Amino acid sequence: MKIYCKYFILKINLIMLFLASFADAQVSDTITDKGRYESYLNFRSLVRDTYVNPHWYADGNRFWFAAGTPENTVIYEVDPKHNTKREFFDRDHLMKVLRPLLEKEPGTKGIPFSTFTLLEDKNAAEFFVENKKFRLSLKDYGIIRIEGKEEDEIPPSGIFSPDRQWFVTTKDNNIELVDRLTKKTRQITFDGKDDYPWTVTDGCWSKDGKKLLVKRPDGRKVHHLPVIDYSKPDEEVKYSVYAKTEGVIETPELYVLDVTSGKTVKIEMGSNAQQYAFPIGWRPNDSEVLFMRLDRLGKKLELLAADPDTGVSRVILTEESKTFVEGLDFLIDAWEKQVTLLKDGNSFIWLSERDGWRHLYLYNINGKLIRRLTSGDFPVTTGLIRIDESKGWVYFTANAEKNLYSTNIYRVDLKGKNFKKITSADGIHTYSQFSPSGQYFLDTYSSMKQPQSVELRTTDGKSLQLLKTSDTSRLQKIGFKPPEGFVAKADDGITDLYGIMYKPYDLDPAKKYPVVEFIYAGPFMNVVPHRFGPNSAPTAMAQALAQLGYITVIMDTRGTVERSKAFQDAIYGKIGTCEIADRVAVFKQLGGKYPFMDMRRVGIYGHSWGGYFAVRAMLMAPELYRVGIASAQGELTEGAEINEPYMGLPEDNKQGYEWGTNTNHAGNLKGKLLFMHGTSDVNSPISTTIRMIDALTKAGKRYDLILLPGKDHFIESDQYVSDAIRRYFEENLKNLK
Repeated sequence: MKIYCKYFILKINLIMLFLASFADAQVSDTITDKGRYESYLNFRSLVRDTYVNPHWYADGNRFWFAAGTPENTVIYEVDPKHNTKREFFDRDHLMKVLRPLLEKEPGTKGIPFSTFTLLEDKNAAEFFVENKKFRLSLKDYGIIRIEGKEEDEIPPSGIFSPDRQWFVTTKDNNIELVDRLTKKTRQITFDGKDDYPWTVTDGCWSKDGKKLLVKRPDGRKVHHLPVIDYSKPDEEVKYSVYAKTEGVIETPELYVLDVTSGKTVKIEMGSNAQQYAFPIGWRPNDSEVLFMRLDRLGKKLELLAADPDTGVSRVILTEESKTFVEGLDFLIDAWEKQVTLLKDGNSFIWLSERDGWRHLYLYNINGKLIRRLTSGDFPVTTGLIRIDESKGWVYFTANAEKNLYSTNIYRVDLKGKNFKKITSADGIHTYSQFSPSGQYFLDTYSSMKQPQSVELRTTDGKSLQLLKTSDTSRLQKIGFKPPEGFVAKADDGITDLYGIMYKPYDLDPAKKYPVVEFIYAGPFMNVVPHRFGPNSAPTAMAQALAQLGYITVIMDTRGTVERSKAFQDAIYGKIGTCEIADRVAVFKQLGGKYPFMDMRRVGIYGHSWGGYFAVRAMLMAPELYRVGIASAQGELTEGAEINEPYMGLPEDNKQGYEWGTNTNHAGNLKGKLLFMHGTSDVNSPISTTIRMIDALTKAGKRYDLILLPGKDHFIESDQYVSDAIRRYFEENLKNLK
């Protein structure tokens, strides 16, 4: 189950891989159940025009954005001060002057481009059509052809220097600088290796642009996972760094690197080499670099500062817990939100769950608490969105409403007063864009029933206008009906658990439908899509499968995030104990409430962590789960960073590890169980499946197995895999007598 940060950057997140745009698909007015199922697998192709990308004017308030579909683009100008929205270009006039300069008529009904450069001082716009660059006078629509190629406008991938002359990037495990204008490169490290690479992150540049704060994880002594290519008669083997539970983990090294001379200064990291490190950046005067370190069990998190000339470090703040301060979500990308330095460099805002809920605290640079900024029985979720120091406001997201997963945007002042919700629509508000002036913001939100919408609001919470709502016309053509959310009690009879249920579009309440749960249950993330539409390949599959005559269910049980610390700690030291028990309790309640759910025909599918728990469900609750599919399953013996923060070390928690290891319960299997695994998986090694089927073989239990040659961990969107899931449930669950 090892998960690399590079995967989550696509996300952001395992889940965000699905949210990438699909190619547009034609939807027929008449559609079969199979056609509806296939359409739902590509749900995002059925929902168009979902975001607003604002391009701000020099005044910091006005902006323009492109809307509509690629074949019918409209560009709008918005003036928040006067609360107006108008079409920016006169399409007929534009095409009249542009058409003679083109080789052929554009195949669009709208504006033939979706982005342009506004030259405010010249009252003109520059844009590309047919890879030709044009300048248009906005006063009289006079147009001329000018020099330039569209590919030259594509920004480079890398992190820009403060003067934007250079950007830094990595290539072949080494660091290089690229001149923004000439694209010439200059390599500044030369000894990087696959298991000892040089890396850079945001905030790496010193303010004077002369030095970089860089990281070098040393994995030379870490277990190297063999990945075998079976496609040739002579097998080939490659190796990937993979830290096993209780094994050696990578030793993080931090350096200050002089970009001119290549000279490095090593930062003091302390005597404990078995830890994790996170480079934050520089103080505004370049006097110190800031970084965090987390012990390998996740119990102790420290913020430190170091002298960039000597590497000598000092501890600013220490956060400790008897369970874990941070887990896998922190190691992946949540660390980027942990600390936010104020502009003066003498104070910062820190996230902490010390009182049982994640809240914001203001500290000075020496680690003295100035004051807490938020409090209450709710968690700050994704962290800070924006700090407006000139006006004294801090903006952030939190789950502070009656619906525990209703994420809204709030603000509080730097005195810890005037806490206020500044969004109003029901649903999830997780994407916001603030005007440079700090007076307005764009609020992007949706709910299970409400398609994604974008609203213009003032930063004190006043709604100005609805800018757009997603185009769901294609979705409506296939008879879309939103899913149903539910709340049920956990196995303890006290804790509320939230979930979602997808039903067939033509549900007959008098009939009985087989039930399939799509499980993840990994303790570092939630999977229930409280927003509009599925948020991952498994949730898309759940929605699609329902159209073939199933009730599909997804839930977040105890141990997951965005709740209280106690809710997360319910699984500490005992993964595999309450997750399945909670589900059994929920299904008893759902079965009593919804007679159309056939509780004699319940199946389960899971991938990665979900694969582990799908097997777990089949072994620990065989009276409920009759058919299971485990894709790329993990196990407690695998990734150190995945298991240790929640389980400790095996030598200290022998009972917990033995109970949580599925191979020890192979004899419990009663139902049909299919395993799927890619042979080149370096996140959940194929050995996890091999050991599980070995245990089942020794226990005399039958199983089914699909191996996917050369496939890595991310097989969920593979057509062969989705077909296999559909067939297996049809053959073994839907027709179960």
